[in-house]
Amino acid sequence: MKKAVAFLVVTWLIFAACAAQAATPSRWAHAYRYGDRTQPRIAITIDDWMYPDQWLPEFMAVAEEYGVKLTLYPSGYNLHAEDRTLWQAALDAGHVIGSHFYQHKRLTEMSAAGVARELEKFQIALDETLGYHYEFLSVRPPYGAGLASGGNGKVGRWIHGAGFDHIVLWDVDETSNLKTALRQIKNGSIVLMHANHRDLLFFRSLMEALQERGYEYVTINELLNITSRIFYVED
Repeated sequence: MKKAVAFLVVTWLIFAACAAQAATPSRWAHAYRYGDRTQPRIAITIDDWMYPDQWLPEFMAVAEEYGVKLTLYPSGYNLHAEDRTLWQAALDAGHVIGSHFYQHKRLTEMSAAGVARELEKFQIALDETLGYHYEFLSVRPPYGAGLASGGNGKVGRWIHGAGFDHIVLWDVDETSNLKTALRQIKNGSIVLMHANHRDLLFFRSLMEALQERGYEYVTINELLNITSRIFYVED
């Protein structure tokens, strides 16, 4: 009997230790350049949004025409309550919003506290714009600065310390030469565009050219299976 009780106690302790380990958050953020290369899905991401009243309806119209779900990365200082209807319409259409931080500055020129403040100020600006709290799940650092080695460098650690682990970079940022972009795009690609006239025209041309490939155009959250801000390591 004593041996059986001891065995059960040891088994429970091992299980508890494993469960605790499985729930341990990672030590740094993860920087994604693309998604699953075996699945015919890609994500179209659009940065900055200095003039959302001018460009957001246009990009959304093209997205609706070709069945695209966009991931929008505005900088916080471009978010204003007078544009609430526009941003809400984007969310209602199935697009998602991520953070391009508050200011469009290189994170390598900041401190850990400065990076945390940038994300906090972005959240405040986004919530004030929408009129409620919106839980964005991914971040895109301006210029991709400080992430050449992935999320375990200085910038990645700072972002993780601020409570965010999903850093979205890209593997396609060609918006001038259509042939070049078509050669670069493959399963799992993350395409980077900006909210301006040139990229709007390119977006339409790209979608038209990709029609025969049979891609599904999904949000970053769907492409990378992101469901929370913190990335948990399961061993």
